[in-house]
Amino acid sequence: MVQASAKPALTPLRRSHAERSQSTQQDLIAATIEVIAERGLEHASTVEIAKVAGVTAGALQHHFANKKALILRAATDLVHSDDLGGNLAVWPDPKLPLRQRAHDAITTAWNLTYGRPNYVTMWSIFMACRTDPELLHHMAAERETLRLRMASGFLRAFPELAAAPEQESFANLIFSALRGMGVQEMFRPPAQLCTGQRAVLVELLVQHCEQMQGRTLPTVDARAAAGPTPRAAQGPRKNRAKS
Repeated sequence: MVQASAKPALTPLRRSHAERSQSTQQDLIAATIEVIAERGLEHASTVEIAKVAGVTAGALQHHFANKKALILRAATDLVHSDDLGGNLAVWPDPKLPLRQRAHDAITTAWNLTYGRPNYVTMWSIFMACRTDPELLHHMAAERETLRLRMASGFLRAFPELAAAPEQESFANLIFSALRGMGVQEMFRPPAQLCTGQRAVLVELLVQHCEQMQGRTLPTVDARAAAGPTPRAAQGPRKNRAKS
């Protein structure tokens, strides 16, 4: 009886040095966020961060020169985790009905950013860094870039606001309201309260877009329906006077 030849053992794919390095950095960043969230910025030591990440203190120093460099990278990653601006897929199609767009925009922004469990953690780190001028300046610059991208994505979804001089301020108002709701989650408010607040925000967005639409100039058909202008009404009388 001929025995079937055994299949050769599969050799596990080995990750490249760059891939291993990237993975270790991400582990350290995640550990930094976790430790700061639990103990605060001042009590987050590199030894504890390395322990949570499952690496040695020497490995941490190999990837990040010091604690500030690690926190700076973690803060930068947190800022960009808030980024809805560059992702056009998260914003509703501007051709959809206004109310559907408003509902989809608020709901998606909440689910992907402001309602995430680690959103409060992100802001607690931001607040802890406010006493460090270098960290604060860096994060302020990163967040300003992010703010402009998010406002751009929001306004693409709501072309009704294009002619409004306060369009960017209104977009920032929407984001500020969602941001406040996200921080409010730290106190575990009733679910119906949060849902109701988002519904009010949807209504505000709809009403403001409708108001901006009302500011647009009347169309040719609308002007015709309104009747002749005074200048047009005077024309026939001048013609009759000459005849």
